Amino acid sequence: MGIGDFVKGQFIDVIEHVDDGGKLLVYKHDRYKNEIKQGAQLIVREGQSAVFIYKGQITDIFAPGAYRLDTGNLPVLSSLKAVPFLFNSPIKSDLYFINTTQFIGNRWGTKSPILIRDKDFGIVRVTAFGTYSFRITEPITFIREVFGARKMNMTYEILQYLNSFVGESIAMVLANSNIPVLDLAADYRNLAGLLGEKVNEKAAALGILIQEAVIENIGLPENVERVVDEQSGMGLASKDMATYVQYQTVQAMRDASKQQGGLAGIGASAAFGAQITHTMAETSSVNSPMDKLREYKSLLDDEIITQEEFDRLKSKLLNL
Repeated sequence: MGIGDFVKGQFIDVIEHVDDGGKLLVYKHDRYKNEIKQGAQLIVREGQSAVFIYKGQITDIFAPGAYRLDTGNLPVLSSLKAVPFLFNSPIKSDLYFINTTQFIGNRWGTKSPILIRDKDFGIVRVTAFGTYSFRITEPITFIREVFGARKMNMTYEILQYLNSFVGESIAMVLANSNIPVLDLAADYRNLAGLLGEKVNEKAAALGILIQEAVIENIGLPENVERVVDEQSGMGLASKDMATYVQYQTVQAMRDASKQQGGLAGIGASAAFGAQITHTMAETSSVNSPMDKLREYKSLLDDEIITQEEFDRLKSKLLNL
């Protein structure tokens, strides 16, 4: 930096920060490039706070508004001792602009499956992901805890730290909810409310408020998803056996087509289809519970339904 730039820097008399993208949580004014002149005007915009730090200590904080900076409320130390008669003493404190607007659409997700105890399936591993919004509510606490204690000054670093809060909190919420895993999807809203409360227990210590936490999905293990599919099939079978058989036929043909040799030729496929057509025709005339039970047994023998499916249908049919 030349002497002309240096001298020009001493006369910077309006200090402000405009973040057009709204992506920065914290912006540090470069006082080495532009010295803060004694008597300069500080402009703090809506959605910002300005914090002065001198020798590691917070000296003052400014809410939105316009201020004249002088030695009455800030420590001053001249960096121009050789020519003190040319300039007012520049303010040597570091100046930070803190973004206090709401940061929305921040994604979170479990880094590894969460182990929860379920009354139906025992120990189950689930995953979860969603979004959250937050804002800085206590700039002084934020500066002390995040910048001072944890030495994080990049927005990305701070977001990663908050994400760890959410991941830890969702694990605790799910573990303490005692909600069957098959019913979790129906309680996303309530679980999200509990998640927000749990996250804020830790976020408040950083001067941050989580204003909205959203659970978009809780993923279940494959074996649990299969049970869900089977129960859906049982419900369909109890209402419309013909439709259920048709559904199972399509599933069986799709699975068979993936095997080597497909359905063992067109002849096998035709015979299989004829058998299914015959079965469906019979199911349309089934009326009594015993006739339905015999039909279910026939489907079991033909390996169209599993033993587990047959047992469940039998129990439901006989009200066991």
